[in-house]
Amino acid sequence: MNSWKQIAAAQAVLSRETGAIHKDHGGKLTVALAYPNSYYVGMSSLALQILYRAFNDRPDVACERVFWDEGLAAAGLPLLSLESQTPVDEFAVWGFTISFEMDYFNVIAMLRQAGVPPLAELRAADGPWPLLIAGGPAVSMNPEPMAPIFDAIVIGEVEGLFSRLTDVLSAGLVNDSPDAGYDREALLDALNGLPGVYVPARVAPAPDGRRIERLWIRDLTALRPVSALYTPDTEFANRHLIEIARGCGRGCRFCLAGYVYRPPREQPAERILAWVRESMAGVGPDGFRPDGIGLVSAAVSDHSQIDELATGLQAMAAAISISSMRTDPISVPMVRALAASGAQTLTIAPEAGTERLRRVINKTQTEDDLLAAVELAQTLGFPQLKLYFMVGHPGETDDDIQGIIDLTSKARAIFRRNIAINATPFVPKAHTPFQWVAMTPAKTLKARQKTLQRGLARHGIAVNADSPDWAEVQAVLARGDRRLAPVLTTLERPSPRGFRAALAEQGLSAEEYLGERATGAFLPWDVVESGVKTSYLRYEHRLAGNERTGHRCPPSALDCLTCGVCGVTSNE
Repeated sequence: MNSWKQIAAAQAVLSRETGAIHKDHGGKLTVALAYPNSYYVGMSSLALQILYRAFNDRPDVACERVFWDEGLAAAGLPLLSLESQTPVDEFAVWGFTISFEMDYFNVIAMLRQAGVPPLAELRAADGPWPLLIAGGPAVSMNPEPMAPIFDAIVIGEVEGLFSRLTDVLSAGLVNDSPDAGYDREALLDALNGLPGVYVPARVAPAPDGRRIERLWIRDLTALRPVSALYTPDTEFANRHLIEIARGCGRGCRFCLAGYVYRPPREQPAERILAWVRESMAGVGPDGFRPDGIGLVSAAVSDHSQIDELATGLQAMAAAISISSMRTDPISVPMVRALAASGAQTLTIAPEAGTERLRRVINKTQTEDDLLAAVELAQTLGFPQLKLYFMVGHPGETDDDIQGIIDLTSKARAIFRRNIAINATPFVPKAHTPFQWVAMTPAKTLKARQKTLQRGLARHGIAVNADSPDWAEVQAVLARGDRRLAPVLTTLERPSPRGFRAALAEQGLSAEEYLGERATGAFLPWDVVESGVKTSYLRYEHRLAGNERTGHRCPPSALDCLTCGVCGVTSNE
């Protein structure tokens, strides 16, 4: 494929979309908004769409999307924006939304493809280059592995800061092209003065150093978190995505999302249903009608008005999709609405096979709850049941692995159609109660996954077992520090073996990142003030060791002071 074919391919993608915005770049702040994964993956990100709309709602900004395409990079072709097929290094700002640590490799690959020096210090010495800024769950809770890469990192939820941040960027960048040059140091100083913005060149992790407070929005009704773009070429093909709630109050001790978006907040049911009615009537100038509705939240079924929502959606005959269902209790109206709209799979997430281990991880679903959900799936005729488990939880034993086999076997006795399970390795995450625990060795994880595969094969149940070797790579990045930046930037072809070799070349080893951390030690990610008190995390950590469940916060508890988040000022 040559460059004209690359441009034709981009235009073909655009021809299948609804909602793309095309602006002349002249006199505007130009922003390349990147999702460091494929178009197929990135276009199901509601965060990307919210940012795309917010930037382009401003008349002084022209924002275009950029995705990672391994094939184009391998062919030696340049990295171009989607809307105008402009080389990315010609934009004033290059912003990344990063959800997962494993996409760090794609960030570096995209910078290489664009010819942009990956390290910020090199760009500062040999500019001008686009200003690189990042946000998203992965870098919000531990920005350190990527700190030497980016000029600035937004910690937490950007919406309340968006106008001020864009004003600073617009004022600091002389015009729409970095070729004209800008006062980089002055712009970094201005960004450093904004709440929730981490400028690694100005702040470094230190026990007595400055901490960057995570931003969060107290009142979600000030937002309109719905789709701005539609395409058939993504997982949620031509679906109208709606964020019905943000955060989760369950307090699962392994879950990054439960802490990065704490506290739980929700949109009123009547507002959500109004957005559904609007979308079904047609969106955009051409009146495009989405193929269905995707409800987005860390815990969709925890919405306090979930039954009312389900009844309203079913009354509108809306085709619905959600990620997974809680079972304690399960929303029967929502499951019925899913079945009525033609959903092919009901997904539930027991996470562990025994109630003892579910207490350790603070997952309060009982076996009776889970099997009642399976019975409901059978009764309503779902073609497939999917069960999500994790292996390698702190305190896990062989009995807990057998518990997964036993629980799934009981599900098989009830559900007579296709059952699939995921057995994902547990990875310790920063700013969670398990941030101090050691990662279960890959050898042990592989053995436990094989036990599951053998034990369930006789029941005709497929086990999707994610790679423990790659999970170790993720664990290093999740609890890493700035020393990992040269590892990322020198690794040409990412692989678990290559990653370990690159670590060794920098005088590092995976084991120092995978091992247990002292609960009183200063941690690299302590540069972020998440709002959750360290004493609370330690308390939850102790409860886990005693196999006891802990605190949960319902959406109505915004004035609760238990964990510390709601006692600090939110970013409105």
